[in-house]
Parts: sequence; structure tokens; C-alpha cells
Amino acid sequence: MKANKPLPEWRKILRHDMGIHFFLGIGLLLSAIPILFMLSISLKSQGQFLTNPLGFSAPFQWDNWVIAFNVLKYSILNSALIAAAVTIGSLTLASLGAYVFARFKFPGRNLLFWCVLGILFVPGILTFATRVVLVAEMGLLNTYWVMIIPIIAGTQIFEMFVLRAFFAGISEEILDAARVDGANVIAVFTKIVLPMSRPILATLAVLRVLDVWNEWLWPMVTVTERAIRPMALQVFWLQSDMGAHVGRQMAGYALASIPMLILFILFSKQFVEGLTSGSLKW
Repeated sequence: MKANKPLPEWRKILRHDMGIHFFLGIGLLLSAIPILFMLSISLKSQGQFLTNPLGFSAPFQWDNWVIAFNVLKYSILNSALIAAAVTIGSLTLASLGAYVFARFKFPGRNLLFWCVLGILFVPGILTFATRVVLVAEMGLLNTYWVMIIPIIAGTQIFEMFVLRAFFAGISEEILDAARVDGANVIAVFTKIVLPMSRPILATLAVLRVLDVWNEWLWPMVTVTERAIRPMALQVFWLQSDMGAHVGRQMAGYALASIPMLILFILFSKQFVEGLTSGSLKW
């Protein structure tokens, strides 16, 4: 008799977790259906959409994507600039604050931290009007700064909360060894703590970019000039720019999603590591 060949690893995993994979497959399918409908409609003329709204229709109207790109190209660049500035600024300030609260001892440290953390429990809509008045008095309306400075000020609290928990979990022996080798406070922070925190920093960066990319309410109130509209606001106005042509609108929605898809593909490994390494446990 021939000995049974051992099953491949992937088949063992599949057999062991068949139920989990089944429900995950169903969820993936349900999530993919709206995306397929969007892609299908984005390749239709208005007549094709009216006669066959959901299925694919030939010939494909690739001009929809060209027109949508010409409408969105500058707003995509605006959003990329704003997202980069907000992410770098908020993570820089949050990491500095988190390091101070996690590794330095001073009177009232915990009380001050919980006071700062209390800002998270204040709904943003309660301060929305006052923030608009404040940026108007500062002369920031219709500038890039109005979409950068207030968001940095309001988003770093959560990041500080997460990073403080991560920094507090770093072994003191590692930091002491660096100090014995002559590293000062700045060197310990930049050469030891931050490199060890790359997974959680990448996770927070992806979440922050996604949040800024989808922000439309704040720019709608503070920005009226078309030249500096972010992508989410420009997508909101697609119907007025393209009329009732549903195919071109769907092409615009699909184009607006591509940069975030690319971002997740590039940083998916770090993103998953940040979620599964225990960094988000507090």
C-alpha cells in the first residue's frame, strides 16, 4: 500500500477553518458586488445605463474615465498634499506628547493626560461653529491651512493615546542600554523608540490619511474656491460638474478610491503588524 501523502499546508488550514472561510467568502462577495456595479456603470453611456443599469454593456465608454480624471486631477493632488501634511504633523506632535507622558515622571502627569484625553469625549459638532469663526478671524478661509491646522489640532489626541500605551510597553532595559552608550533624550527617542514603533505608526498613518481623504464637511464650509477643493468635496460636486451622466459620476467615484487602494497595498504588511502585534491593546 502506498503511504498517504501529507496534505498541503493551505488545505489543512482550509479544512480546519472551513466555516470561518465560508462566512468570510460570503462577506467578501457582498462587499465586492457594489464595487462591480460601480465599475460596470462607469463604463456606460447614459443610454446604456437606462436600458441596462447593472450589467456590463458593450462598447465600453472609456471616455467617462478620461472626463472624470480631468475633473478630479487637481483635487486629488490637493487631497494628497493635505493628507501628507496632516499625517506628518499629527503623528509628530502625538509621538512627542505620548513619549513625554509615557517615559517622563512629573507632578500631575496622569491628571494632565486624562484632561487631554477628555477632549476625545467632546463631540466635534459642538465646536464646529466656533472653529469656523476662529479660522475666519485668523484669515485662513479658502487656504490650504484651513484644512491642515485645525485637523492636526483635533486628531492628535487619539494618536497620542495609542502611542502612549505602546511607548509605555517598551522595555526600560533597552532604553537604559542606549543611555549607557551615551545617547541623550533626543537620540533615544529618534533612534530607539521611533524605529521600534514603525508598525503602529504605519497603522495610525493609514487611518489618518483615510480619514482626511474622506473629509468633506469641513472643507465644504471653509473652502469655496474650486482650485483648492480636496477630492472628497469635488466628488460631492460631481453631479453639478457632469450633469446627470451617471457613468461619468461612477468613474469619478472609482478614480477617487484608487489612491487609497494603492496606499493600503503598499502599507498592508505594516498595517496588519500594527493591528496584530498588541500595539492597540491598552
